[in-house]
Amino acid sequence: MKALNLLFLAPHWRVSLVRSFQKAKTRQGVSGKLVGADSDPLAPALRAVDAGYSLPLFKNPVCKTTLLDICRREAIHVIFPLTNKAVEFLNCHRPEFEQENILAYLQDPETIEICHDKQKLADFFKENHIPSPLMGKAQSGFPLIAKPRRGEGSKNHFMIENPRDLEFYADKFPDHVIQQYVQGQEYTVDWFSDKSGKPLLVVPRERLAIRGGEVMVSRIRMDSKIIESVRQVGLRLNLKGPANLQGICPPGGELLFTDINLRFGSGSGHTIAAGGDIPECIFSDLLGQEMPCDRNSIEDGNVMSRFHEAFFFPGVQE
Repeated sequence: MKALNLLFLAPHWRVSLVRSFQKAKTRQGVSGKLVGADSDPLAPALRAVDAGYSLPLFKNPVCKTTLLDICRREAIHVIFPLTNKAVEFLNCHRPEFEQENILAYLQDPETIEICHDKQKLADFFKENHIPSPLMGKAQSGFPLIAKPRRGEGSKNHFMIENPRDLEFYADKFPDHVIQQYVQGQEYTVDWFSDKSGKPLLVVPRERLAIRGGEVMVSRIRMDSKIIESVRQVGLRLNLKGPANLQGICPPGGELLFTDINLRFGSGSGHTIAAGGDIPECIFSDLLGQEMPCDRNSIEDGNVMSRFHEAFFFPGVQE
């Protein structure tokens, strides 16, 4: 069987995802390495891969050359970007990696531009009649939410309680967008589709506890209405491979879409553990085999409760 060498770009703390790929590789008898490259030499995920490398920051001109050198050294076949910045970096350098015959799991450039810009995403929702919270400063009623136009992980999000707050944040963060605050159940929906964009897995998860923008406790909820609405949005964007879509369901209402992440979600290990084995599907796809994705295999109601682990290793020299 052909060896497959995979590289996770900016994996940082995604240890559970790396371990899921390791398990899938073993089950399918796939040979090859799992490699990690991160700007933080102490990133825990670099302890979980077969070979870990430290990278310059993406904004450093040397980063592209360094990453290409790593890919050649490790004979990398596939790259998975695991942050928005990693997605944008690979998108900017598609031709260079294509010339090396390296497959990068990336969406179309137009899709990346829409989904990584919250104002453009809001415009996309409005133009396509997709339910989402109202956007803009000219809204009646508080509270509101101020968010960076380009960002991830709930960083620099602020609650706006009154006109004075609105004036303050609009002046201090002129590039932030203002969004209606909606009370309700938050959802993250893991998505996986084949190379043509045909959805194979759509798995909603209730976000029951969140810390620092990351889900700590979640519950699988295979709600047919949510699944169908997400399927329609994913098809409209022609999503391929892994992604996750986020939204809020107000009491008695429909899912209001808020964000679309064009990569594995931080809690995607829950979907994998509950029966949606995306890594196994990916290995099958790369090997030209039928992908074993089956919605009926998902354990509805399954709960994930995350906790911290630790690696202990000799110090890394500066």
